Amino acid sequence: MVSARLVEAPTPFHQFQVGFNIIIDLITPGTRVLDLGCGSGTLLQRLRDEKDVEGCGVELDQEKVVRCIERGIRVISLDLDEGLEGFPDLSYEYVILSRTLQQLMFPERLVREMLRVGSKSIIAFPNYGHWKLTLRHLATGRTPTSSTYPHPWYNTPDIHRLTIKDFRGFVSQIGGKIEKEIFIVDNASRHRLLWPNRRAEWGCCQISAV
Repeated sequence: MVSARLVEAPTPFHQFQVGFNIIIDLITPGTRVLDLGCGSGTLLQRLRDEKDVEGCGVELDQEKVVRCIERGIRVISLDLDEGLEGFPDLSYEYVILSRTLQQLMFPERLVREMLRVGSKSIIAFPNYGHWKLTLRHLATGRTPTSSTYPHPWYNTPDIHRLTIKDFRGFVSQIGGKIEKEIFIVDNASRHRLLWPNRRAEWGCCQISAV
């Protein structure tokens, strides 16, 4: 059984100040941004206020849609697993998918659509290859939990658990190109990291079509 001291408190990506800052730093001011799974619109609000972007969010949770509207954020209610058919090719400079990739039923379909709709796509995801998760699995023989994967296997929105290496191979397979990689370790961003597949808690990648 895992000691209670080893189990970290759940901390979603968007509660990391550094997580917001990484994405915001990647965005060119005055551009058009589509945020998929935008939640209550906090990131789009910051992008609007700090980068003067023309933003639009996509969110299925109706309570969060209302919060977006209250913030003055344009938002569309849409199930991401149904794709982005209504969006024209290259209609946005940036398409963001943050802390949602591992929750999709059909991630390949959506990421292909992101590369069609946006000139650049920014995807942030928790790294299941982190050494603490591997150690817990070896020590207990059970699917581990952590701050990045806080839910037990039987009650989790995370239906796919992927590593940095998995994501790199995935992007190559669908005909994409990773332009930038940024990693989060101990709530700090790292543009260069030795052994990121074992050391990074989060990956944030800017990708484009080849």
